[in-house]
Amino acid sequence: MTTPMTLGESVKLPAPQPDWPPPPPKPRRLKGWAQLKRLLAPLFGLSVLAHGLLLLAPLPSSPAPEVEEAASEEEFVDLLSISSLAAPEPEPEPEPLAAPPPEAAPPPTQAQAPTAPTQPVIPEVYPITPAAAPAPAEAAPFTEAAFEAPPEQPAAFVQDEEVTAIFSRLTRGAGDSDFDSTATSFPSVAFLTRQGIKDWSAAEQQCFFTEINADRFALRPGAIDVRFLTRNIEFIERQDIPRTFPAPEFQVSEVPGGYCGRTLFQVLKGGQPVLFISVAGVGVGNPASTGLVIIWNTDPRVG
Repeated sequence: MTTPMTLGESVKLPAPQPDWPPPPPKPRRLKGWAQLKRLLAPLFGLSVLAHGLLLLAPLPSSPAPEVEEAASEEEFVDLLSISSLAAPEPEPEPEPLAAPPPEAAPPPTQAQAPTAPTQPVIPEVYPITPAAAPAPAEAAPFTEAAFEAPPEQPAAFVQDEEVTAIFSRLTRGAGDSDFDSTATSFPSVAFLTRQGIKDWSAAEQQCFFTEINADRFALRPGAIDVRFLTRNIEFIERQDIPRTFPAPEFQVSEVPGGYCGRTLFQVLKGGQPVLFISVAGVGVGNPASTGLVIIWNTDPRVG
């Protein structure tokens, strides 16, 4: 039976009874770990995708050189084995020999006499072999020209002093003419000018020079001297040559056919040959505006 409650009287509620069995404690969540998992999740997915692509991609075929690897392995083993080898033991030095006493000096050795070489055995009778008969030579046809002596060529001779006088008369003397350009323009200008000596064939150059270029020259044997004249070669041939050798002291005649395609003169004095003169045009023009005058003491056609 319950007692009635009056106004103002406090009511006491029964204390709550604990649950049994008690619930397990809830795990404590870490805020930082949750954020880290959010960041790592997409990265993990990307790494899985990249590994899958690498597995699907074909591998390049690059065979490694087996010979080089084997050689490198052998070299590596050799280098290691060298350091591990024991150093060779030094050989014992030979003991110095005692000098022989002066009384027991060995006698001087005599040179062995050379033995005479053995002579070959000469047989008493040699077998006779018949020698091959030479083929008869064909007789050359008889001609009278074979017994004719070659015609004698008169040898010209001129002294050096006379050559100087000849060139002095040819160039009208120092100061009287300005067409002698030997000292200033030969061989450079005469060689390098248009249609000059450089444009001659090798055979034409060898007719007058053994060597010729822009710096130096050497005349052929028999040639005494040369002059380079800046004057029309027609004037040289028709005026200067006859005036240089006036008659009746000299007799000047042009040799038919000339020499190497150039004009050749023969000069006589008292009916005797004195010298020969070649006139060769140099440069452009017909006839050439400049020329070479070469004096020979022998006939250049013969030499």
